[in-house]
Amino acid sequence: MKSILYKVYYILKWIVLYHKLGSIPASSYMKRPMRLVNPRFIRIGKDVTILDMARMECVRQDGGRKLRGSITIGDGTSIEQCSHIIAADKLVIGKGVTISAFVYIADVGHGTEVPGVDVMKQPMVVKKTEICDGAFIGMGARIMPGVRVGKGAIVGANAVVTHSVPDYTVVAGVPAKTIKRYNPETKEWEKLD
Repeated sequence: MKSILYKVYYILKWIVLYHKLGSIPASSYMKRPMRLVNPRFIRIGKDVTILDMARMECVRQDGGRKLRGSITIGDGTSIEQCSHIIAADKLVIGKGVTISAFVYIADVGHGTEVPGVDVMKQPMVVKKTEICDGAFIGMGARIMPGVRVGKGAIVGANAVVTHSVPDYTVVAGVPAKTIKRYNPETKEWEKLD
């Protein structure tokens, strides 16, 4: 009996949370379970798929400081399971983006300004982060605060991206480095030395 009540509670909680989202069209799909923090500041476009165990957080306050965390996900974007997206400013994920499983994307991190003070107690540092249309983020990649992943860019699996990625460029590694770039004249991806 207890397990049935728990399942009913969980389903009702999910329905309420789902309807608190800032916006989600009928053509988009979110698979539960999922963790949403401040869901009313999450906007989801048409034909978006977000798989289970995803975590999306809109940070609205840091101590006494007010923040404006919001997440916008463009039409046709796919986010695989166990991805974590956190925003303390306006984080935009463009149209037709593919985000593989276990990806981390953030526009905020904990500061380290005051030596001897626990990092978790220091003020957050917010830097604009953006994922442009048609980008592909490989499994396990980490997109750090202050990064712009350009249009049609490809981020390799497990890459840690600490600098912006130009349009139509492939990056990989820890830290991520450019390994290929699309040449519109030759219409080929060219390896960089």
